[in-house]
Amino acid sequence: MISLTCTDIPREGANGRFVEINTEVAEHYGIVNGSPIKIKGGKTTVAIVQCQPNLDPDIISMGSTIRINAKVREGDEVEIAAINAAPMEAAVIAPVARDLTEAEIEMLGSLNLDVYLSKLDHFISYINGEPIEFQIMKCKPSHGWLTSATNCKISSKKSRKATIEVPSISFEDIGGLDDTIEDIKEIAIVPLVHPEVYIKSGQEPPKGILLYGPPGVGKTLLAKALAREAQCKFITISGPEIISARYGDSEKAVREIFQQAKKEAPAVIYIDEIDAIAGNRKDSRGELEKRILTQLLIELDGFEDRGQVLVVGSTNMMETIDPALLRAGRFDRRIHVPYPDIHGREQILGIHSRNMPLEAIELGEWAKKTVGCSGADLANLCRHASSQAIKRTFGLQRLINPDNFTDEELSELKITEQDFECGFENFTPWATSQRRPAAIGRVEFDDVIGHQSAKNELIEHLVQPINHPEIYHSLGLSASGGILLHGPPGTGKTMLGKAAASLANVQFMAVSGPDFLSKWVGESERAVREIFQRAEELAPVVLFFDEFDAIGRARSNSESAHHSSSVVAQLLTMMDGLKSSDGIYLMASTNKPELVDEAFLRPGRFSKSIEVGPLSKELYGEFFQKSTEKVNSEISELEWADCISQMKDKATGAELQGFVDSLKRITARRCIEENTQVCLKREDLIKTFSEYRTLNSGGYQPEQIIIEENWEQEEVDDWDNDEDDDWVVP
Repeated sequence: MISLTCTDIPREGANGRFVEINTEVAEHYGIVNGSPIKIKGGKTTVAIVQCQPNLDPDIISMGSTIRINAKVREGDEVEIAAINAAPMEAAVIAPVARDLTEAEIEMLGSLNLDVYLSKLDHFISYINGEPIEFQIMKCKPSHGWLTSATNCKISSKKSRKATIEVPSISFEDIGGLDDTIEDIKEIAIVPLVHPEVYIKSGQEPPKGILLYGPPGVGKTLLAKALAREAQCKFITISGPEIISARYGDSEKAVREIFQQAKKEAPAVIYIDEIDAIAGNRKDSRGELEKRILTQLLIELDGFEDRGQVLVVGSTNMMETIDPALLRAGRFDRRIHVPYPDIHGREQILGIHSRNMPLEAIELGEWAKKTVGCSGADLANLCRHASSQAIKRTFGLQRLINPDNFTDEELSELKITEQDFECGFENFTPWATSQRRPAAIGRVEFDDVIGHQSAKNELIEHLVQPINHPEIYHSLGLSASGGILLHGPPGTGKTMLGKAAASLANVQFMAVSGPDFLSKWVGESERAVREIFQRAEELAPVVLFFDEFDAIGRARSNSESAHHSSSVVAQLLTMMDGLKSSDGIYLMASTNKPELVDEAFLRPGRFSKSIEVGPLSKELYGEFFQKSTEKVNSEISELEWADCISQMKDKATGAELQGFVDSLKRITARRCIEENTQVCLKREDLIKTFSEYRTLNSGGYQPEQIIIEENWEQEEVDDWDNDEDDDWVVP
């Protein structure tokens, strides 16, 4: 037997499939990679070994499910030994947490579990992407491979003999929140597992933890995984369950929940959407809600020792929580649960697609495309892609046919890139469905023509410090306090901001200056605070202020000096309160930089100013080519060049895009009239040039553009003699 210390296993080792030990240790004791071993802790269990050359020789890494089976926690010692592999001939399994439907049992029976287990062991299987915890009630022999070949009887009723009644969700099922999980382990799990450490130090362990962040980021999952990791009972409180019309019943329900938790200790009480029952009493709340809050405060204070009971609350409306709930001794710790970054999104997509028959799907690319998506959004994307694949593969008629699918038919189901594309089009992330400013999709620098100098400066002052923080921190540098883009309207300032955010793999949140302004006293200042709070939820994020001169106007020049001064002061306060760790990067744009208050331009605020001017005529051709590359065209480069030669110099991107849009509308009109396929033609270009006067050089005549020898003069004459002449601007 070998004595090793338990640690958590990397995410790929989730759900009780295997443990990891050092390769040299395994070889020394005759343990073969991929073979089963016996693990003896508080209970004896089995698992499959994977040998890792870089693992500490005194360590055995195992996921939460195997730790539960062995009745050990991180830091405990276990003994291991090699055993002979055996198939499991027969087994009786039962769900731990809830009953199963007949349809779920049928789906489970078709899965190849391929896991090595012993009697009374727990394991996780997935039904429609949901992790379901099971327990081996009986098996023959006492340990072995549980596969599709095993004569397996599945009970629909949850096991009454389950040894541990804890959630089936583990930290391995949660992606994109590695830092948050580490905080939870330190703040919550240690006090539950080792309260003696706090007692020895003369301090009480934390009584409550508040998880806050936008909807769908995984707050409830974290609470459940916390309980599982600490091997605690999990008790949920929700508003509808405790609210009663009878006087005193709601308060009684709160008391009974806390009493139950104390009896079942160690236990976690989870209050979902705590703002519903613990909102600020200053607001116009009913008497019932105030009584419930008062009772909750009493229970948190605890007239007697609660023992090993931890209260975890969650909210996406931190600002509405009553301040009394947040003081020391109640919810001692508050943990922000953010939107996942690009690496987190790839992790989450991997978790939700691990049982999907993917075909050549690059999850890393989809992580780039799904900026601004929460974990729930990404799970929804996978469901949409799966549904699309099912409809595409089998067709509606076969799907409504009551006959069961054969294994051969099911093997044809593959989820492709096209299915993900269709799924992506058919769902809306929560963030972008809100009226509040939200994340915006990915834009590349290649999508913005010209402005190379501005691009280089954005890369140097924003992108590189975000992507390589370790280098900049070692030099005492960081991303610029803020970047101000200035130039005429329509030059592409906002597009450059989006592209910089995309290159840095952070979210982009755009707000418009006029959106802040209100005639009501204090409303503009409140709007500023809410914007920064929203940015904190989305962090890491580029917070982009469009038309910044509208809210950052110089106070001395403002017609409404008092109102402007208060807004500017609030904005300066919020900017100065930002820390590099907040993950909020400021950008702004204006076409009137002279109107911006000088206080914004000092170091630490908008310390970098970048000019974004109009385009030179040499770039017009590249712009037109990119704008029309997805449309069939018969317009030659020479014809485009002749057209460009007669346009004014220094046009903005907006002006050039207006010309292209006008060209496409004229083409659409002609195609409808002639009932022909869509194709850009030279006649459409001539008519567009005639009608779109913004880019005229001044002395233009329609005949002047028709000078190339490949343009039929006879055809031109026919156009000139056309009685309708509807394409000539009077």
